[in-house]
Amino acid sequence: MDKSVSFVLGTIVGAAAGALVGYIFAPARNTSFDKSYRSRMDKALAEGNKAAAEREAELRREFERSKRRYTPGQTSA
Repeated sequence: MDKSVSFVLGTIVGAAAGALVGYIFAPARNTSFDKSYRSRMDKALAEGNKAAAEREAELRREFERSKRRYTPGQTSA
């Protein structure tokens, strides 16, 4: 292939790749970037942290209940 044809094809492929990356990672239309802006990833991380904290609290409550049911040195009748 001729150098100019390769250059034109490379330019077209590069522009298409850039447009695709821009479309995927750009914010949605009419998005305002004020102090209350949160990305989808921020929201997902916050929900994950909340779920983890709730699960940890549930497991701690369950652990405390199981400790109360049986104390060391206790004999079964």
